[in-house]
Amino acid sequence: MENEDYAVSLERHEQMIKSIQHQLNELKSVSAEIKQMNAALIEMTNEIKHTNASLLSCEVKINDLQKIPASRFEKLIGAAVSAVVCGIIGYIIARFFG
Repeated sequence: MENEDYAVSLERHEQMIKSIQHQLNELKSVSAEIKQMNAALIEMTNEIKHTNASLLSCEVKINDLQKIPASRFEKLIGAAVSAVVCGIIGYIIARFFG
């Protein structure tokens, strides 16, 4: 090879190295963005876990609150039945023994 061929070959290698260096720099910035996104994803996952725990707690409280009207209704029916039975017994006592 002649000196000119070496110079041309060396110039091509230098340009190739510059191109590779440029690509490497772009990949470094992409890698940094991926790391930031990964950290954000981990943070969001933790927040979702806490939110799910909070929702489960609220669900238990709601279920407890839903049971209260049913319990009150049962007590009301029991009181009404007791009142009717007491009324009937009172009527019978007053009618036959009074």
